[in-house]
Amino acid sequence: MDYFTENALKYLGFDWAAMVTTFISLWLIGNKVRLGFLIGIAANVCWFGYGFMSDSIANMMASCVVAGLQYRGWVRWGEPVEDAN
Repeated sequence: MDYFTENALKYLGFDWAAMVTTFISLWLIGNKVRLGFLIGIAANVCWFGYGFMSDSIANMMASCVVAGLQYRGWVRWGEPVEDAN
């Protein structure tokens, strides 16, 4: 239990907020709710903060790329799909 109490807020809650908002984002997108993309962007802002505090350049880079993909999903939502045939 000491491990948990000592490390639960080590990253000022950015890790917890990132985790929760990621779950909410995926749940909403899975239910075809466009808002999930915006919540996903917020999740990646939190993941970036966590990456910064944990000195993880890879985490920060991944957060930027995934946030960009989330934005792309938001913009392209509802566009007609081209038929590959």
